[in-house]
Amino acid sequence: MRALLVATCVLATAAMAEESLVVERPNYVNPNLVVINPGDLFTGTISVEYERALHPRFGVTAAVWGAFTKNLFLPIEVPSYNALGGELGVRVHFIRAAPGGLWLAPTINLGTLFSNDAGTPLARGWSWGASANVGYTFLLGRYLTMQTGLGVGFNDYGSGLVWSPRLRLAAGVVF
Repeated sequence: MRALLVATCVLATAAMAEESLVVERPNYVNPNLVVINPGDLFTGTISVEYERALHPRFGVTAAVWGAFTKNLFLPIEVPSYNALGGELGVRVHFIRAAPGGLWLAPTINLGTLFSNDAGTPLARGWSWGASANVGYTFLLGRYLTMQTGLGVGFNDYGSGLVWSPRLRLAAGVVF
């Protein structure tokens, strides 16, 4: 009985160790991912993002975003802005091969400001910002994907830094 228990433990440990070392991408998983993130609507933005896996543990991202309404997480006295911009970042994947699994992603962004809801003149016509996010990408079958995640970011609209959470509840495709 003891030998059977020891053999089972050894086999289970070997299987887990082998599984944790495998970073190869399955043949059907492609290195490109495109998602739309309606989770950003809580912070007054919408974004479409592309990720390209360059290595099983590393990917680069590019996104287009638009800000159009009041950020629900900001105090009422902080104005919101109508803006359009882009974002670049990297993703480090920990559990599965990129673009799937658990990831950590720092990003930077640059945008063009159109107006603010306070009706005051803009300090300048552009904004910049950065964020740090953590999330998980679920690969659902061959082509569908879903992402969840949280992060924190800031933007400078010309009148100081504005902090806000980054919420991710995205859906898209891999190809």
